[in-house]
Amino acid sequence: MSDLGLIHYFLGIEINQGEDGIFICQKKYIENLLKKFKIYECKIVATPVIHNEKLRKEDGSSTGDESVYRSLIGSLLYLTTTRPDIMYTTSLLSRFMQNSSQIHYGATKRILRYL
Repeated sequence: MSDLGLIHYFLGIEINQGEDGIFICQKKYIENLLKKFKIYECKIVATPVIHNEKLRKEDGSSTGDESVYRSLIGSLLYLTTTRPDIMYTTSLLSRFMQNSSQIHYGATKRILRYL
């Protein structure tokens, strides 16, 4: 066994160890996620969800690509490790993984714009 020194990056989590504590973030993971879903240079928003927006299973819009939606929700759930501010919205949108629509996909993209 060999000592490789202090850890700096592990499973998409950046780790900064200093005298005043250990800090973790997922900045690089978020940047890769924005590039993957092609919204890297988008307008940012102040909140992860629109206030008073009602999300329904049957909302009348066309169905989206479920595999892309599931991938995005899974990535957002992994991000809740360091970003608890998106936990409620992500868990709300994860309810629609079986029958996602364009409105649900737009709401998940809003979370990415928030990040």
